[in-house]
Amino acid sequence: MLLYLLLLVFAVTRVKEKGDFIGYVNAGNLVLMQEDIYSDVLNTWPPAFSILSTPLAVINNVSYLLVRVLWMALLFCSFFYCIKACVEILDKKRYTYQELWTVVLANPFYLFALFLSCRSFMDNIMYMQINVIMLAACFYYIEHIDGKKYRVSAALLGLSIGAKVFNIVLLPLLILFRQWKGLLYAVLGIFSTVLLCVLVFGVQQTIDYTHHWYTNIASIEQSIVHRNQSLIAGLIRMFSNDNIAVNDTTPIIDVAHSTINYIFLSIIALLAAMYFFLFSSLIKAANRDFVFHSFLLVLTMIPILTPVSWKANYIFTVPAIFFICYAIKNNLATRGVTVLFTLSCLALCFSNETFIGRPAMYFLENWNILIIGGLLLYFTLLRQMQVLKNSNFYAG
Repeated sequence: MLLYLLLLVFAVTRVKEKGDFIGYVNAGNLVLMQEDIYSDVLNTWPPAFSILSTPLAVINNVSYLLVRVLWMALLFCSFFYCIKACVEILDKKRYTYQELWTVVLANPFYLFALFLSCRSFMDNIMYMQINVIMLAACFYYIEHIDGKKYRVSAALLGLSIGAKVFNIVLLPLLILFRQWKGLLYAVLGIFSTVLLCVLVFGVQQTIDYTHHWYTNIASIEQSIVHRNQSLIAGLIRMFSNDNIAVNDTTPIIDVAHSTINYIFLSIIALLAAMYFFLFSSLIKAANRDFVFHSFLLVLTMIPILTPVSWKANYIFTVPAIFFICYAIKNNLATRGVTVLFTLSCLALCFSNETFIGRPAMYFLENWNILIIGGLLLYFTLLRQMQVLKNSNFYAG
């Protein structure tokens, strides 16, 4: 409860800040004024995102404070929903929110997981970012993947992809596990964002906006400032002299950017190959637990794979943290898993300025501390899943 109150107090102190939220409002206002949505440099999102931001702009034009209070409330609700859905899937029980907090507070492992989750959630509050809502869209689909609400949940997932793109990495899992109906409704959700753009902007303007976004935003080389904790940015910092000018740090070695791209793709291919090597026998007849754990792997990789990934993006590691804490609580984790998890938590959760000071945090960020933590968490998940496979946890 004290932790919840501290988060609430922190949110109140940040509610008047502009953060990234001002970019959402500006994008919505440009749609309302029928002006070029990319005339605002803060707008780095696909065209549909600007349209979906118009309600925020309308409320902001009525009350600057009201829209931020409502947005902050939505972030809290989304975060608590993700925690609730995750714990329910792990415990295989349904909880009311009151029962959820009783379970979490009574269980030191879940309480520790909640504590570890606070860094990324506070970063989302600080900059009023949308990442928690994007995670909630993913979890809503995962929770209802084989239930009656799979159509709505899949369409919502597709809508989130059309608005912000990076949730698209979940679609290969739908194909892998032959979730054809879910894939169909997700594609329909994506198509609905295209149709929305056509209705608002017209066909030609939609094409022009999409071309501008892809050519001038999505395809250009992104900033390698230390705050960008994506894998590709981290590799450039390590292997390009560009790091000297941007972060005043000498790289390990200077290589061509094309070589860095090959390294990036090789790492992604290796991580995927490890998954298929370990679990190919389970994929065809996968049970719900294995599917859920596979989704956790992909969620963990989202902040690592996206070209621009700030600290707030690492909210996508929260479900994996809860899963490993669950495994340790139920004596399902080996000592090796616990060691890997400890190292990943040190990198992800204890590398912020609260614990080590700002200069040390900047130094560690320049050497990719969150990327290292995310990769360690991915390996922790792989190892834990292998342990469960060997113990026939996924049988039946």
